[in-house]
Amino acid sequence: MEMFGLIPVCYCGNPTKLNTSWSNDNPGRRFFGCKKFGSGF
Repeated sequence: MEMFGLIPVCYCGNPTKLNTSWSNDNPGRRFFGCKKFGSGF
């Protein structure tokens, strides 16, 4: 992931947003992900 200005950009080129994981393994963990996150691109 690269930073252009203050908006993190995903490796695929899409802007990312800060998400929160609610999985059993990482509850409450914050991470950046784009709109394609989890789609297996």
